[in-house]
Formats: sequence, structure tokens, C-alpha cells
Amino acid sequence: MLSSFFKTSKPIHYIITFLMVAIMVGYFVIDHPFLGWKYIWISVLAMASIAIFQFITLKNELTHNNSFSLWIYSCLLVIGLVYFSDMQIFIAYNCILLALRRLLSMRTRRGLVRKIFDASLWVSLATVFHSWSALFFIVIFLSIVIYAFKNINYWILPFIAIACVSILTFTLDQYIGTNFFLRIFNKFDLSFYYINFEIDVLFAVSSIVSSLGLIMSIALLFGFPKISISARSRFSVLGFSGICGFLFFVMNGSALLLIPLLSIFIARMVQETENKIVKESLLWIPFITMIVLFILRF
Repeated sequence: MLSSFFKTSKPIHYIITFLMVAIMVGYFVIDHPFLGWKYIWISVLAMASIAIFQFITLKNELTHNNSFSLWIYSCLLVIGLVYFSDMQIFIAYNCILLALRRLLSMRTRRGLVRKIFDASLWVSLATVFHSWSALFFIVIFLSIVIYAFKNINYWILPFIAIACVSILTFTLDQYIGTNFFLRIFNKFDLSFYYINFEIDVLFAVSSIVSSLGLIMSIALLFGFPKISISARSRFSVLGFSGICGFLFFVMNGSALLLIPLLSIFIARMVQETENKIVKESLLWIPFITMIVLFILRF
């Protein structure tokens, strides 16, 4: 049923997923003891995240012209926001998503200077909100290796972007009295605090998502499932971003940054398999898991 409904890309699919995410995330935010109505903008940002993700997926031909990834991503995003995210991580996550958009568009080999600088700027901004976002500079340099290894000028661009964000952040701190600049360095915490948690639903969900993300990242790097030679470069970028997402989880316990990769990988499995039962299972499991985990959270 779901495979037949989402096998194309139609406006109704966006309406359904937007409403589902807005209602569930909105309810979670309003009911949360430390959030409430003043943080309802998180629901709007979640819907924007869905739109950015689907644009990245279709524009870079990471899946066929269907809504499988849209549906899976929406379900996993609700789980991610409810279980292993805070406000700052989610803002940083959206910045990383915008950076990934620019890196994947490098496949056209046009406007590389602007794309590398933009991606570096977004990662630098993400680092302001959460220090370990700096791990994604690894993906930027690997993308330069893949698409523009010989041009030394491209290697300088990330450092220029870092300098720009650093100067602006420092200036903002001086005028407004905030402490963003120093907080970047103070939050490189290697204490692995989440390891001391009891084995509960939160820890179990994060561990499962991160483990699956690592496995699927490695699978994408080896060209599974059925990735053509011409598409290997952009899937390599995606695979490396998944590995950095796993390292992000290791450092702070949040598996949120692995959700785009998981969604694309599962969507590709849905579109490649001919078995109707497998197709339906891969689409129903994220939805049922989302409902169950959402109920358990309250």
C-alpha cells in the first residue's frame, strides 16, 4: 500500500509528511517541561529540514523520482528529535544539511569555489552551535580530493570560511555580550558522558541508529546497493558524511546526523527490490517504530 502510494513524487506526499512531523514534533515541544510554546519554531525548522533533504535527494539523483526517502526521513526525523537531539544540535544539524547540499552539487564541477566556501561556511556556523560539528570539515576536504585535488586554491577556502565565522562570532560576542566564541572550544568534551547512562530506550535507539548508520555508510562507499560508476563520487561524499555522523555520535551520544544517510539507503533498497513484502516492510517499519517510540517517550 505505502509502496504504491509513494512510488511517485506528488504534492500530497509533502503535505502528509509535513503535517505528520509538525503535529508530532509540535506536541512533543509543547509538552516538554523545558521547552513549551516559545520553542514551537522547532516544528517549522523540522519541516524546512524535510524540504532541504528531499531537494538534495532528487536534485543529486540519490534516489529515483519518488517519495520513499521523503517518507522514511520524516519518520526517522521525528524519532531523532524526540530521542537524541537538543535545540543546539538540531540547529547545527540543519547547517550540516545545507553544507552537504553544496558538497553534493560539486559533481557538476561548476562554481567549485563558491560551493566549497559555502559548505565550509555552513559547517563553521554549525560548529558555533555544537563544537563537534567541526568533524564535517573532514567531508569537505575529502570532497576536494574527489572533485578538485590538483587546485591548491580550493584547499585554502575552508580556512577562509572559518576565519570569517570566527571574526563575526567574536565581534558579536563583544557587542552583545554573548560567549559563543569561547564556548566553541569549551565544548570539545571527551568525557563520553552518555556511556554512564543506564541501558534505557534512549541509549538503545541511539546505539541501533548509529550502528546501522556506520554499516550503511561503509556499504555506500563500496557501491551497495547497485550504485553506478558515474554516481560513485557523490555517494562517496554521502558515505563519508555518515562516518563523520557516527563519530559525532561517539563524541556526544546523538545519532541525529545519521538520519539522512539512513533514509537514502533504505529508500534505495525499497526501489531496487522487486519483492512486494520487502518493499512494504521497509516503509512500514520506520512508521511503526516512530509511533511506538513516540508513545514510549511520554
